[in-house]
Amino acid sequence: MTCHNVGMLHPTLKEIIAVTKKANNLPLSHMSLAEVRKGPMRIKPLAGEPKPMAKVMNHIIHSDEGNLLIRLYYPEENKPLPVLLYFHPGGFVKGDIDAHDSVCRSLAEASGCLLASMNYPLAPENPFPKAIKGAKRALHWISTHPKELNSNGKIAIAGENAGGNLAAVLSQEVREEIHPKISFQVLIYPQTDFTFSSLSHQEYSSGYLLERDSIEWYKKQYLPKGLDPTDPRISPLFAKDFSSLPPALVITAEFDPMRDEGEIYAQKLKSAGVPTTLKRYNGMVHGFFQMGGLLDDARLAIQTVGETLKTHFN
Repeated sequence: MTCHNVGMLHPTLKEIIAVTKKANNLPLSHMSLAEVRKGPMRIKPLAGEPKPMAKVMNHIIHSDEGNLLIRLYYPEENKPLPVLLYFHPGGFVKGDIDAHDSVCRSLAEASGCLLASMNYPLAPENPFPKAIKGAKRALHWISTHPKELNSNGKIAIAGENAGGNLAAVLSQEVREEIHPKISFQVLIYPQTDFTFSSLSHQEYSSGYLLERDSIEWYKKQYLPKGLDPTDPRISPLFAKDFSSLPPALVITAEFDPMRDEGEIYAQKLKSAGVPTTLKRYNGMVHGFFQMGGLLDDARLAIQTVGETLKTHFN
């Protein structure tokens, strides 16, 4: 196991960044949408070998948002399991259940949960708040079909970056409801603040894989003109009230523009009396969670999520 000194980039990530610089790729704003959307499949191999599951099946949920595809991963078959509803990363614009298949398998194995991964509606075709509506629809479906799913009725949600935003927003939206009850939230470098005003946004705006102009470009795709970025459904960090939200595990990366907004979010949860664990992975960049094939820290982070959920559900 390698330890990194605070302030030192992991050597493997240093190499990846150097190779990326050399490749001299066009900025996202100069690429076609189709080209941007090929990205997640290109980096899929970094997640490592897909873990075998007892059963994997696709299911379509019919909704006003159109048909929503979810993929269900069963680490074991013979007993009702808690569900982990997972929202993939991709700036609200890219990513799908195929690109993030290996990570979902690893998470299902590590947590012992039935993992449900969904294709939420992507921008720019489906701008805010369509992804939230789709995510909420999937959550309601999961909570009302425990027998069909062979779930025990308990639900946690998890997401990375844009997916972390959806998980945080959803936790706030349904907190007053009896059904669905979210029992736990896992926020992996969540995007909680669309003003991009934190210190880490300035310090790591360039040279750490996630560039400032990409973040701005994603925002343009997702948010229709004239919307207030401090609306809590857009930036959950600006919610008035953090009390009685589900317990949380928040994971951040040291060299990530989104680091501070994740950590401040964790702080706000803690201050409101929500049981919250914050784990910062030193030497890591945004997206490291998807690199379990390369990085010990990514495998460790997945294990941490798994063990946290096991403990919570037991």
